[in-house]
Amino acid sequence: MGKILFAFFLVIGSVHYSSASDRNLCEIEALTFEQEAKFEDVIKFISEQNIKVDQIAFPDMYVYAYDWLNTPYRYGGNSKNGIDCSRFVMRVYNEALGIEANGTSRQLFQQGRKIDKSDLREGDLVFFKTRGNSISHVGIYLHKGKFVHASSSQGVMVSSLNNPYWSRTYYSSARFFETHPF
Repeated sequence: MGKILFAFFLVIGSVHYSSASDRNLCEIEALTFEQEAKFEDVIKFISEQNIKVDQIAFPDMYVYAYDWLNTPYRYGGNSKNGIDCSRFVMRVYNEALGIEANGTSRQLFQQGRKIDKSDLREGDLVFFKTRGNSISHVGIYLHKGKFVHASSSQGVMVSSLNNPYWSRTYYSSARFFETHPF
């Protein structure tokens, strides 16, 4: 039954949606069905981040992030019972974006191509020095200064790079892929 409904969404989507914005909505609807997240909730989540659907290059990333919101933080954790920042990034990259990423926040930083903060694009990684002089935290950039990450105090959440704490502890950014325009 689930596969029939999923196919129905895809058929309706291909007939009904035509603009880039509408194609993204269709993709998000199909993905939320697969992920068991509600379409309306994912769209609300995107809207709350002040992001327009037609600006999204990787709808899978938003569906996956939404599905993990409020998951508690657990150092070394890798499940809905608790996850740490680098494992969260690895899961989003591996499962939602199909990009192989592995390692701690420091190791991920060493693997990516360094970019300026002013050049951040959706899916780039943002790195922080929250404890001392070495990289100790990582998140995934969304849009408009927002990033999703597994916070040690609040679990998986969306934060702003403009927040005084994140602005003060921000260290650098890295890109693991080139985005392709629609």
